[in-house]
Formats: sequence, structure tokens, C-alpha cells
Amino acid sequence: MTTIVAIQGDGFAVVGYDSRISSMDDSGYTSQIFTLGESCSKVAVNGKYILGAAGDVRAINILHHVFNPPPPTVGMKGSKLDKFFTNNFIPALRDCFEKQGYAVPDTDDKMHIAEQGSTIMVVVNGTIYVVDSDYSWASDVSGIYALGTGSPFALGALHMNKSLSTKKSLTVHTAKTLALKSLSVAAKFDPHTGAPFKTVVQDFTK
Repeated sequence: MTTIVAIQGDGFAVVGYDSRISSMDDSGYTSQIFTLGESCSKVAVNGKYILGAAGDVRAINILHHVFNPPPPTVGMKGSKLDKFFTNNFIPALRDCFEKQGYAVPDTDDKMHIAEQGSTIMVVVNGTIYVVDSDYSWASDVSGIYALGTGSPFALGALHMNKSLSTKKSLTVHTAKTLALKSLSVAAKFDPHTGAPFKTVVQDFTK
């Protein structure tokens, strides 16, 4: 019930997101639509991080109001940042979620030792990571990301724009404009995506 997009620039990252969540029953019937405010939006600026969640609202609440992520070293990037993210950030996120009771209970059909119910987008030191429900992470060489029910539409809209193919000429302003346009496209085709659309930026080029 979400669309979150992110664009990796040269020394910056832009994240765009919608504000709609829907209450649905087991049959898929939507009984209520909410428009989220700032204190529980799908993307939070938390310390040195931008954190977004596609999935459960509970994850959004924790990322906003409980999670205390480990501060990264200024200027850390590349393999050193990847190692920090794996060794420091992921265990801290898992520990926080589990302490808050946000974890999949142990069952015979549980596939991983640790699982939770959302996909998390993280921006740290201007670098974008996507953390899956089993706490594995990945980064895409395209630098273009989308999460949630509207993600296929938003991702298609982003990939249609030629200005994203050359990162060195991409500006923060252009990336913000493209993110907002892709969210509008997603909202046109996905009933669980809705305005207002917002963006947040991490910029290390200044």
C-alpha cells in the first residue's frame, strides 16, 4: 500500500514517497484510506539516515520513534560503507525490531533465522540500500529504486527518462522532479498510492 522511489546521484540521493495507506480485509476489500502526517510518514529522517518502509505501518512507527541507528563515519563509502552497513546497521535494525516485537514468530515453515514484514529503504552517506524481510541488502547498479504496490509503475516511469542514464550530469532538482512525476504515474494506476507526494534529499556535493 505504498510507493517509495529513490534516485542515486553523484554524491547525493533523493527519496520520494506517497502518503496513502489502506485498511484491507482478507478478501482484499478496502474499508478505509488514511493520509499519513509527518510524524508517521513512510520515510523518516533519523540521524544521519533516511529510512523508508514498504509493508507494515508498525515498521514505519519504529523507524520514526524508536530506532537509534549507529552513526556512520563521515565520508565512508564503497566497500567500507558496505561492511559498516552489514556489521553495524543491520544488527542494530534487527535488534530494535525484535525488542519491539516486530518479527516473524518461529515456525516450522519459517525460512530464515530472522525475518520481519517489510522492505526497508536506507540512505546513508548518500548511498542507497534496500533491506529485505530477511535482513539481506542489495544496491542496484542503475541507481534507480522503487518499493511498494505502485513500484512497477513508478520504476517504469523513471527508466523512461534518459537524464537518469548519466549520473554526473544529474542534479538534485532534476532528481526531485523525476521522483515526483514517477509517484504521480504510480498513483494513476495503483489505487493504494496517493498524494501528497514528498521528497527528501541527502546531498554531499555541497
